[in-house]
Amino acid sequence: MVSFILPAFKGRFLHESIASIQGQSYKDWELIIVDDCSPEDLEPIVNSFHDSRIRYMRNQHNIGREDLVAQWNHSISFANGEWLVLAADDDIYRPSFCAECIQLAEKYPQVNLIHSSVEQIDEDGQHLWDDTILPEYTSRYEYLNAWLRGISFTCIGNFMFRRKTLLENGGFIHFPCAFGSDIATPIREAFNGVANTQAMLFCFRQSNQHLSADSSRFKEKIEAISSLSEWIEYIDWPAPDNPADQVFFSIVNHDYLHKKCIYDYFNLVVKHLPAKRIPAYLSLCRSATAKDKAMMTLRWIKHRILD
Repeated sequence: MVSFILPAFKGRFLHESIASIQGQSYKDWELIIVDDCSPEDLEPIVNSFHDSRIRYMRNQHNIGREDLVAQWNHSISFANGEWLVLAADDDIYRPSFCAECIQLAEKYPQVNLIHSSVEQIDEDGQHLWDDTILPEYTSRYEYLNAWLRGISFTCIGNFMFRRKTLLENGGFIHFPCAFGSDIATPIREAFNGVANTQAMLFCFRQSNQHLSADSSRFKEKIEAISSLSEWIEYIDWPAPDNPADQVFFSIVNHDYLHKKCIYDYFNLVVKHLPAKRIPAYLSLCRSATAKDKAMMTLRWIKHRILD
């Protein structure tokens, strides 16, 4: 069975998200919606589906306000399935998502992680762009390399996790406001490789309600970028025997990770700042050298002039 766990707070797209799960061609699933003390009345939306596979529960207090990853880990404690999907209250699953992921799980029984490429949609559900399709099976080294090179878009809802292994490993990895948790957790769970669907079966909705668009969390985002880079650098993975994986493994070094970290500082935070806030926020970028900070400032000036 597949357990969809949906920590819910916003009601605007919730009906559409639930409907996309109910519409799966693979029928052996459960959906557990965990209302994180939303100020909106979400229960009537859930009850409109009249499906015994769908359960609703409401937290006694808002866990996600203080610690979003704690809300994720609290929510998945209610799952019963062999496989687990952490859904969101605004994203969409294509009807064959479960079926194709389960087929891959049967074909590659050693893996603990199934990955779907991502289609990005806007608030009206209109197509924005498509992700890259990864090979049907990638080793842990190839998967990590795809993320480092920006080949594969990552958001937690496009993965199916083996529940037993995820829980044994402590659940989702904690970073501030969950920034980077959707990257680090799949990397850890990719120890035995990753099976990848050959179609875009998950739709990530870009909206101004999304946490990634919240400019009030830039300090937390900088801290998460730093922590994620440090976490990846200290992964204790043995050097591979496979020649192809040796190439991927060789890329994961301090210089490459440092460049990726600086790239993320700039593109996820610095370029969005007003000029007067740049010095204060650059001072928080602990993985950046004085030269890196000067280059980011020059890039900000160039970005603003060109725009």
